[in-house]
Amino acid sequence: MFTNVPFDSKKITLNLCSPPFIGLALSKVKAKQLDYINIGLMILSFIFAVKLPFHVFLLSYAILGPLHYLTEIGWLDNKNYFTTNKKDAWILVLLCAMLTFGFAYHQFGNFSTTAGWNELIQNSWFKPISDFLLQYERSFIFMAFYTAILMTFVKRRELRYPLMAVGLIAAYFLNGINAYTMIIGLMLPTVIHVYIFTGAFILYGALKSKSVSGYISLMVFLAILFLIVYQRPKAADYTLTGYWLDAMRSSKFVELNGAIATFLGWSKPGNYITSQGMLSTVAIKMQIFIAFAYTYHYLNWFSKTKVINWHKVSKVKLLSAGLIWIASIGLYIYDYKLGLGALFFLSVLHVFLEFPLNHLTFVGIYNEIKNRIRPTK
Repeated sequence: MFTNVPFDSKKITLNLCSPPFIGLALSKVKAKQLDYINIGLMILSFIFAVKLPFHVFLLSYAILGPLHYLTEIGWLDNKNYFTTNKKDAWILVLLCAMLTFGFAYHQFGNFSTTAGWNELIQNSWFKPISDFLLQYERSFIFMAFYTAILMTFVKRRELRYPLMAVGLIAAYFLNGINAYTMIIGLMLPTVIHVYIFTGAFILYGALKSKSVSGYISLMVFLAILFLIVYQRPKAADYTLTGYWLDAMRSSKFVELNGAIATFLGWSKPGNYITSQGMLSTVAIKMQIFIAFAYTYHYLNWFSKTKVINWHKVSKVKLLSAGLIWIASIGLYIYDYKLGLGALFFLSVLHVFLEFPLNHLTFVGIYNEIKNRIRPTK
C-alpha cells in the first residue's frame, strides 16, 4: 500500500513514482510489473470474494489482518508516523485505548465460560467506566482523525493544542447525530479505511508517476466495485453454517454489514440478523464487497514488502509481531470472537496511526491535480 517515504521533522515530502508510493529508486519497469501484479491480486480477491464471500473475509481478517497491522505499526514507527512530532502519536494511542475500553467490552465481552467470572466483571468498577466511554466511542475516532491533521500540518504547539480543544467541542456537539455516527463511528475505521484510502493511494501513485499501468490498476479497482453493485447473486449458491455462521454472528460483522446497508437505504433494519436475511441479495453483495476490500487491502500491503521494506525494522519488533501473529491465529481458531476481542486494540491502533499518511495522500492528490490544471512555472 505504501512505499519508503522520507520524513524530515521540518518538512514532510512524499517521493513517489508509481502506485502505491514506490520510491524513486525503483525502476519504471519494476513499477509497471508491480502495477500488473496488483491488478492480478485485485481480480483474484474479487473471484474468491464472489465464490466464498463469508469464508474469504473471515480468513483474511483472521490470518492476513493481524500480520498486516502488526507490521504496519512497526513500519509507521520507523517513519515517525509521518507527523511533525513523533511523540504526538501517543495521543492517538490514548484515544485508541479509551475506545477499546469502552467499545470492546460491550461488543466482545463475556469471553469466559467460568461460572461467576462474567458476573464479577459486570458488578466491578470496569462496567460503569466502560459504559461512560461507550457513549463517546465515535468521538474518539473523530478526534483521532482530526488530531492527525494537526499532527501532520500544524508545527507550532501553541496552535496545535488549542485547535485540539476546538475539536473536542465539535466532537461533543456532533455526538448522537446519525450520519456522523455511521460515517465516522462505523465506516471510517472499516470500509473507508480499506477501500477509499486504498483507492486514494492508487490514484496518487498514478498521478505522481503518470503511469499508464497505474491508471489501469485504478480503473480495475473501480470496475470491480461497479460489478459488485450491479451483479445479482443468488442465495441458493451460498451456504453459511457451523463455525463460519457462528463467527459472523459472534463477531457482529453481520450487524456491521446490516447497519451500513440500512444507512445507505439498501436494506431494512434487522433484516440481516436472521439466517435468511444474511443470504439475501443485498447481504451477499455487501459481503462480497467487504471480502474483496479487506482481502485486497491486505494483499496489496504484502505485495510491497521489497518496496516499502516494512520487514526492515528491529529484530525485537519483527519477532514480537511474529509471535503475536501466531498467537492471534490460535485464538481465532479456538474462538473467533475471542481472537477479535484480543486483537481489537491493535487493529484499531493501526487505523489511527495511519491517519497522518492518509491526510498527506489527499493533499498530494490535490497538488497533483492542481499542477495538471495550472502547471508550476
